[in-house]
Amino acid sequence: MVALKTLIVIHRILREGDPTFREELLNFSSRGRILQLSNFKDDSSPIAWDCSAWVRTYAQFLEDRLECFKILKYDIEAERLPKPAQGQDKGYSRTRDLESEELLEQLPALQRLLYRLMCCRVCPIKLLEFSST
Repeated sequence: MVALKTLIVIHRILREGDPTFREELLNFSSRGRILQLSNFKDDSSPIAWDCSAWVRTYAQFLEDRLECFKILKYDIEAERLPKPAQGQDKGYSRTRDLESEELLEQLPALQRLLYRLMCCRVCPIKLLEFSST
């Protein structure tokens, strides 16, 4: 439970907090992995053990999100597409404005981030059981 709550706090600070926090994490990440939860396993209960894989995946998503920021030089999650104004086909995005060569350089990081995000699906019932312990 503590690991999950810590990851949620880190994610929220990355999204809504002071940009210097992200910069400090990026500086620290140059030495290696920040969260180092690849071997995380909670044996305290069967439900906690089941959720351990999800905690590892969520931690990896946050690591990849920082790596994506390092490559793109902007926060893809903070740049959510606004609803297009009447008469516009699509909303604004820096990624849409990239030249083909730049996009091809950034595409692997974006694909990895999307893959990690898709892996973070969790069964809501298990999470509710886990959070009640």
